[in-house]
Amino acid sequence: MRLDSANRSFAALVTASLLLGVYVLCGALGCVLVPLIVSRVSHHGLRGLVEGGHNLLPAVAFVLLTGGGVVVGARSLRRQIAASRTLAKRVQSLALELPDELAHAAAAAGLDGRVVLVDSPEWFSFAYGALTPRVAVSRGLLEGVSSEELRAILEHERYHVRNLDPLKVLLVRALPATFFFVPALAALRSRYVAGRELAADRRAVQECGRGPLVGALLKVVRGPAWSELEVAAAIGGPELLDLRVAQLESGSEPRLATFDSTAVGLSALGAIVFGGAFTASIVGFGGVSAVSQATGTSMSLTDVLGGVMCVLPFALGALGVYRWIAWRARGPLTGPPRSTTIV
Repeated sequence: MRLDSANRSFAALVTASLLLGVYVLCGALGCVLVPLIVSRVSHHGLRGLVEGGHNLLPAVAFVLLTGGGVVVGARSLRRQIAASRTLAKRVQSLALELPDELAHAAAAAGLDGRVVLVDSPEWFSFAYGALTPRVAVSRGLLEGVSSEELRAILEHERYHVRNLDPLKVLLVRALPATFFFVPALAALRSRYVAGRELAADRRAVQECGRGPLVGALLKVVRGPAWSELEVAAAIGGPELLDLRVAQLESGSEPRLATFDSTAVGLSALGAIVFGGAFTASIVGFGGVSAVSQATGTSMSLTDVLGGVMCVLPFALGALGVYRWIAWRARGPLTGPPRSTTIV
């Protein structure tokens, strides 16, 4: 994975989310507050939340608020998976036999077996398929572009395939929804979306020159009006056209929007509020010593580092799976696309 601006933004988003997951979900919830609440309720019933010199209502509020973020993130992921399946079925139902011209162009671009010709008069192309990325090209686009423009389009889509952008779309939507109290994650998502289109354009210019991409870009500005497309595919919309044209004119990547003061301020406020809510939960139960006695968690630096080390194997495993999917994305495909899985 090349660390261009898109991948830097994606790596920062995933790293920040992983750290938040360790400290908020695994640490504050999994190791401290949930065991604390369960222990009190199991021994004293619901009255145990406020009796016996303890007040666990702040802890309950913290758990509900944070759990709500997990539910929202899970719903986002489920909606995207459903949209991915719907999109794959639609593409498969409209698939035409690949003409020799398109098959040869796909093979030359390193997309052998990954390009699907869609029976539509509209002009569009996009990458789709989270685990097995493919490229959909419309019949109208194929009939309306030159061979050089077609090659530029396929080189652009090749970047999305090799960069696993359809898979990354799932994560950059679900993670900011889960950790909604850090708006900076949503800003990183926007930087990723813009950066990936600019990087794909640079790939096309590198292989085909600027002229063919300019011609293709003016013809392919937006995708078809399919409700699932924006959710499930790596596709650049008209809102990015100015940035892409600026890059073509200057020959270098334009400066992407940085974090504005509002996003930074709200993220800091969210961290303070959540940190304060967790502190209030601990104080309400009687302090660190009381929590340690009830849960066996001392919340010392050793426990914190131990929690990070416990998550490390899972993070390395996820990285290994990502590398395996990326390796598969570099080879040719055989057989028609399947619509029963997240293809």
